[in-house]
Amino acid sequence: MSFDRMPENANRQAAEWLARLHADDRTPDDEAAFRAWRNANPHHADAFERASTIWESVGGLGPLPATSPPQMSRRAVLAGAAAVVAAGGMVFGWQEAIAGVYRTNVGEQRRLLLEDGTRVMLDTATRFRFHPETDARILSLSAGRINLNVAKDARPFVIEAGAQRASLPAGRVDIRRDGESVAFTAIEGTPRILRDGTALALAPGHRMMMTAGHAERVDRPDLRDVIAWQDGRLAFRDETLSQAVAEMNRYTNRPLIVADPRVGGLRLSGMYRVGDPEAFARSIAILLPVRVQADANAVRIFPTA
Repeated sequence: MSFDRMPENANRQAAEWLARLHADDRTPDDEAAFRAWRNANPHHADAFERASTIWESVGGLGPLPATSPPQMSRRAVLAGAAAVVAAGGMVFGWQEAIAGVYRTNVGEQRRLLLEDGTRVMLDTATRFRFHPETDARILSLSAGRINLNVAKDARPFVIEAGAQRASLPAGRVDIRRDGESVAFTAIEGTPRILRDGTALALAPGHRMMMTAGHAERVDRPDLRDVIAWQDGRLAFRDETLSQAVAEMNRYTNRPLIVADPRVGGLRLSGMYRVGDPEAFARSIAILLPVRVQADANAVRIFPTA
């Protein structure tokens, strides 16, 4: 493989070198060429270090050892590199990071490592901006949902979501924003929610739901349900079919449609995989008195009678 013909993009080249050095046909010439590339520009070493960190963070092979690297098939290497890119990897994530903006499309989920060491997972149709200032780290969530594992730092980590603000020195939180409605869930650590001029501590395991800066309620959900989306699933606990359909539709451009209001109020519980509306509809048709009509554009749900 010749890297001389690649565009001058240190992050992209680092990703290619990472995959190449883990391949089963790695040669001494590859190693020599890699060392020459790394030493040619100080940005190359930094890019490769970050590439290795992201590879490890999304379940790759871990950092490269100094000698005797693990050998893998080319298929496994390419799968690992694809996983890094799909999970918010080096090329797309870092290009967006030039402006500090990260996003996902409908049906896409992504993992990112921010420059302060904070780990982020983005849900479908999510957008945020990250501003690492000298006195504070500020993350502004415009839409969607994120799970943050905030790295320890002398600077506070401030989360903005419309009129809602929270701070967390370190720990893990789940934040969802739908318009001006925001839900903060403390998983590890104690975020401080800034509301009506005061800071309220949110204990681990608790969730605060707010609209336009005013707390609507605080509850204690099952955290397994809260974070199920990170495994590509949604949990419904005695919710209406209309509510479940609205949630499932966040992950697809082929929507589920409740074609008759008589079935919208039916209730269901369970854990369902996102991204396949027809499979969801056919599974609930086994449990509820509904029938399914699917075409290329939509999946419609009707009553059986």
